[in-house]
Amino acid sequence: MISRRNLFAAAAATAVFPSVVTAASRASAATSSTLDIALQNNTGSNQVYAFVTGLAIDNGNAWFLLQADGQTPYYPPSPAQTLTPLGANCAIPLGASGSTTHITIPHLAGGRIWFSIGSPLTFLVNPGPALVFPSVSNPSDPNIDLMWDFCEFTFNSTNLWANISMVDFVAIPIALTSNGAAGTQTALGLPAGALDTVSAALQAQSAADGQGWNQLVVTNGGANLRALSPNNGIVQNPSLLSGYFDGYLDQVWSKYSSQTLSIDTQGQWGTVTGNVSGGVLDFPGVGSFAKPSSADIFSCNSGPFNTSGVEMGALTARISAAMNRTTLLIDSDQPAGENPADYYQYAQTNHYARIVHATSLDGRGYAFPYDDVAPTGGVDQSGAVVDPDPTLLTVTLSPVHGGGGGGSTPPIQLQAEDGTLHGLGTEAIYPGYTGTGYVAGWNKDGQWVDLHPNVSQSGSYSVTLRYSAAAGNASRYIYVNGSGVVNNLTLPGTGSWSSWNTVTIPGVALNAGANTISVIYNSSLGSSNYVNLDEVTVQYTG
Repeated sequence: MISRRNLFAAAAATAVFPSVVTAASRASAATSSTLDIALQNNTGSNQVYAFVTGLAIDNGNAWFLLQADGQTPYYPPSPAQTLTPLGANCAIPLGASGSTTHITIPHLAGGRIWFSIGSPLTFLVNPGPALVFPSVSNPSDPNIDLMWDFCEFTFNSTNLWANISMVDFVAIPIALTSNGAAGTQTALGLPAGALDTVSAALQAQSAADGQGWNQLVVTNGGANLRALSPNNGIVQNPSLLSGYFDGYLDQVWSKYSSQTLSIDTQGQWGTVTGNVSGGVLDFPGVGSFAKPSSADIFSCNSGPFNTSGVEMGALTARISAAMNRTTLLIDSDQPAGENPADYYQYAQTNHYARIVHATSLDGRGYAFPYDDVAPTGGVDQSGAVVDPDPTLLTVTLSPVHGGGGGGSTPPIQLQAEDGTLHGLGTEAIYPGYTGTGYVAGWNKDGQWVDLHPNVSQSGSYSVTLRYSAAAGNASRYIYVNGSGVVNNLTLPGTGSWSSWNTVTIPGVALNAGANTISVIYNSSLGSSNYVNLDEVTVQYTG
């Protein structure tokens, strides 16, 4: 297991996040040097912008941004002065709410996809070059009053590794869906309106225990702007939550003065044991940990957790995770034997992390730097998707406030060529194709494709077809579970097979579980023009 810390700061950052290599990914290497990413704007706002940053693996790990067209790379040169503006427009405008924007990235390490609502983010460059990223803990940051957020990824010749992150703060709900050799994987993330839910829970916790959890809630014009993690809250107010864990740590130190603490390093060192001796938690032959401050626990990398050496790093990850989850008093074997139901049960716990996980749709998502620590074979907490040969990564944004409709669950993206093809053929990728895999084409009367979305809840869904139609307008039947939904769906001509369009059918009723969506070709509708069908996206709307 390789933990990912949030090492980006307001100043120039140069950290490279390691990729995660699973047993499955070792058996198959990613076959493509580029990846299609679908950015779905379900925020309710028509002014949403995306930025992509990372280190270009195939270009000497040079700093990389994607230009506004979502396709063209930009490598910022080293400027003569600090805080120099970018020399290219790298703000990718997303379409209106309900639409999908496709972008293409090369192999990148330490990648992030950033999103802002209302206005584009400001990125700057320092000599080096070194990128200066947006910060929520620097009051003079030009983005301090904007609504923004990000997800993280590494895409290399081995695999795609992507995760949602609340290590810094909670703002825009983000969900991930990956498609590829590993099948379809999801990280559901926070539901629509989660910022208000998390903020209210922090306020309630502050009222209950008299601690400063309410100070983590940042507002702008009376509306919640973001909910900071304790680590970032302490950056702004060093006295915040000072001494918070002291009582808990006293009990931990007392327990392990007479008992043995066993840490499964989940690496070549196996299980390492230690005791408290002379006021420090000592692991003979490896190293020791003084009693940390509360700020050290929230950050996972200061005080006694500022360690060197890989084995000490493995201990640091597991001990700091256990302290944030406050499990050291209930289990002397870490992390083996743990269950997420045991996390955050002590009164003096990381309530920010507890609230984030309780609010998340699947209970997952980084809430502190080592939140990926889990027993071998245990329940993932990190909100990651991993694929050795990815074909598509879909990133979905949901409404920040209000909860409910349009995106509280991630979309399901169905590749047409993966459906049941009744008489249809498939066509391979060709110049100008901006989708993934193949397309279902060469369609004639009496032929159709069945796609089979499996949804978690019954209700109303939107169904979006992505297609090209070079010969002009085309007409199709759309059936759902054997009943006609649209008896004459018009697909406007796109002008060429390299030009793509989408048509959305709102208000489609689907059942919880398996469904069948049929796209039927029939010239009796008035048009027998061919259509190359790329993908069908199904999105819950309420």
